[in-house]
Amino acid sequence: LAAFFEKILEAAEGMLANVAKTGFGQLIYGQVKAWQLALLFVLTFLYLITRKKKYRHILAAVYLLIFVSIHFPLEGQVSFIDVGQGDSILLTTPIRRQVYLIDTGGQLTFGKKKQSQPQIDRITIPLLKAQGISQIDGVFVSHQDADHVGDLGPLLEEMPVKRLYMGAGLIQNPSFRARIAGRVEKTKLVELKAGMEVKEAINFQVLHPEVAGKGENKDSLSLNCRLAGKSWAFTGDLDQAGEEAIIKKFPDLKIDYFKLGHHGSDTSSSTVFLRAIQPKLVFISAGRNNRYHHPKPETLAKLHQLGIPYLNTQTEGMISWHYGIRQYFSSFLEGRRVCYHY
Repeated sequence: LAAFFEKILEAAEGMLANVAKTGFGQLIYGQVKAWQLALLFVLTFLYLITRKKKYRHILAAVYLLIFVSIHFPLEGQVSFIDVGQGDSILLTTPIRRQVYLIDTGGQLTFGKKKQSQPQIDRITIPLLKAQGISQIDGVFVSHQDADHVGDLGPLLEEMPVKRLYMGAGLIQNPSFRARIAGRVEKTKLVELKAGMEVKEAINFQVLHPEVAGKGENKDSLSLNCRLAGKSWAFTGDLDQAGEEAIIKKFPDLKIDYFKLGHHGSDTSSSTVFLRAIQPKLVFISAGRNNRYHHPKPETLAKLHQLGIPYLNTQTEGMISWHYGIRQYFSSFLEGRRVCYHY
């Protein structure tokens, strides 16, 4: 009878696995803080010992309050996720939270055997679920490079995305079409050009591209938005010629916080562009000991000469800016949280 019952168990496991894949009945609760966990443990212990209904009611109320605090946060954020040599930027709004992602990052293989588990499963997806995020309102794709959109396919498979924004022409790129094939049936695709606006919970102004392209660095989708009175700009891997085009089209553009172009490469973030936008602080997203030696010494010297401070994911880990009740920068270095007040 062993073989017979083994087949029954295998069939039951298969059915459970298929149900699990649908996500039916699954609730993303979010990460509980240490003091919250201790409180839940104490209340659970008291209820198990006394069996009093009041502890059961208090326990249920605490679970509900923690859930509400996670899913209706008092603060929004701009977080430069530490995805190594690549870009992935998370933006959220407070209270009635809306979630946006600029690029997804992706593993650069350079002829090596591709990893069986996408990088996004180890970094971004756990981060989103820890914050109780179960769907994304909008994903902005800057351009075609794998270190920016390599994990777009796995993200679309694992988390619902309402809208996918991209620079005009990218949808015609065969490589990009292969990334999203069969994964965007329920996702609205939107092409963008300079001068357009994306009116969401966060309003984005499109700075580039002016014409349809193939999704190369020079075609990078570039965005500007305002949060809590501060102006932000994200330009992907846009080159200096593209930056000059932005200055010509938007001569009065001033930016408080700027994601430095092309991971700190010397092909982006020209002196003319930086002087024009006058950033108070810039962010560099680059991998540790990357083969391109980003950020370039010339770029860092340029920032020093212009008196522009910077934060780098190479040394800080994930960098977050929070807004709402209070505003501050935080970075994550070896598990420690450091605040940069202003």
